Amino acid sequence: MFKFAIRIFVVAAIGYVAGSQLVERGLLYLLDEVSADLSYQAVRGQMHVLRKELDAIAPAARADRLRDDIQPLYGLGLGLVDDDKVTPSEAERQQLATLGFIMRDDYNVYLAPLAGSPRQWLEVRLPRAPGIERWVTVGVWTALSLIVGIILLLLWALPLWRDLDRLRNATLRMGQGELGVRVRLSRLAGMRHVGESFNQMAERISALIENQRSLTNAVSHELRTPLARLSFEVALLGQDAQLPRRHHILRDMQADINELETLVAELLVYARLERPTDETVKLETVDTSDWLGEALAQVAHQAEARAVRCHVRPEYPPRVRLHPRYMSRALLNLVQNAVRYASRHVEVELRRCQSGGFELIVDDDGGGIPPADRARVFEPFIRLDESRDRGTGGAGLGLAIVWRVAASHGGSIDIHDSPLGGARFVLRWPA
Repeated sequence: MFKFAIRIFVVAAIGYVAGSQLVERGLLYLLDEVSADLSYQAVRGQMHVLRKELDAIAPAARADRLRDDIQPLYGLGLGLVDDDKVTPSEAERQQLATLGFIMRDDYNVYLAPLAGSPRQWLEVRLPRAPGIERWVTVGVWTALSLIVGIILLLLWALPLWRDLDRLRNATLRMGQGELGVRVRLSRLAGMRHVGESFNQMAERISALIENQRSLTNAVSHELRTPLARLSFEVALLGQDAQLPRRHHILRDMQADINELETLVAELLVYARLERPTDETVKLETVDTSDWLGEALAQVAHQAEARAVRCHVRPEYPPRVRLHPRYMSRALLNLVQNAVRYASRHVEVELRRCQSGGFELIVDDDGGGIPPADRARVFEPFIRLDESRDRGTGGAGLGLAIVWRVAASHGGSIDIHDSPLGGARFVLRWPA
């Protein structure tokens, strides 16, 4: 902390001195004409009187007269300069023609030509500031630098150090496993936006880790059932010497293996959508008729087996913008879900929203979903206890994948009561 304060003070002091010097020199440059006019007005009367008095004296006698009779009456430095030592520049010649004398040395020295030969110049010097005044100036600048440094230290450096220390402690605690730690900074703190970003990061990390824990527990539970059935079926094969039920057991084993493969495939899709990439959200324009027809063709066998009729409303837009791979998976999951729980009829509708996006609606005439359970069905491995239970099949990830696809498209998925009597799923996404 001490080193940090010293650095802040040194930087502030150097910056203050450099800034003040820059301002001072800038003002001198900008106000040069004003300073010249003020200096001219201040000395022109004295220059006129001195020139008038010295012009009447012979050049050889001017030095004694100036030293003995005139200098004691003035607080200015008076002297005579030979003509060959003046050598005025072009700007000084113009100044001499305009004002009648030359101003040099930041308006501290004035030169005026005198009459007679050899030509002489009257030199007038303003009194210099005493040495103590320079030390006073240096002391004032030093005091001001100290004051500014202390103010910056108290009002900026210390609060900044406090906020940085809080961020550091929160980072260390989070690295040690305290995922619930958050940074609380004042609204007036300069590091507030950094604290908010840290809290957003912490929320995201906490949600991801919690989701991974839940997913791991759920996967373990889901894999246990088909593996237990496979173990039981293998044991049956080993105990039955005559193998009269061999064909039936092998068929059940193949079904369990297919269930495991489906679960693994859905887990891979869900994991891929958990953190969207550029590929996930890249939209393309596709033909609506082909896109809808392909999804319904994949579910046609399942619908025929359950005697369910799938119907697509014809008033859909000719082309639609989406990610072909993942939105097709979402549509397939919604239609399969509807066929699985429908009684006789499933209806699919695609239309444009007034906001310019698209809206996909899937209706069924099944038992519906109670309002209290509509948010839960989008969680992984969640199955309802009544009409949509484990006995209907599925790995429990279909609607969770639909929710991820909607999020990756910047859209949403909602559940309502269907006009057909069952559930209505509405998937919206911007174009």
